[in-house]
Amino acid sequence: MVEQRQLQKLTQIYTMVTRCYNQPVAGLALNLPQCQLMNDVAVERLSVAQVANRLGFSATRTSNLVVDLCKRGYLKQHVAPNDRRRRYLALTSLGQAKLLLIQQQLPDVLHTTLAELGSAAE
Repeated sequence: MVEQRQLQKLTQIYTMVTRCYNQPVAGLALNLPQCQLMNDVAVERLSVAQVANRLGFSATRTSNLVVDLCKRGYLKQHVAPNDRRRRYLALTSLGQAKLLLIQQQLPDVLHTTLAELGSAAE
């Protein structure tokens, strides 16, 4: 039955995407949302709410990502001088070194992952 086969393919693709998105990337010990968060923070001064909006995540999930990256020493939070309720994120020196590894290794990982997804979709 064609519909069943299509459903199985879609389920396979969803499983692959979920696995790739949530499990740590080999050699980086970070998942894709964490890599994206660090990359975004390196380029622009962002608050947790702004990062959540970019990632399409809830504030709680984003906050958990931030807390984890802060505990690992990759991120730090700065209180905004004009609004003590707002905190901005910045990479630490350890975070900057990790970002260099991300920028070196992630393109190959993404290329392989997208190729696998393409094969699964056929």
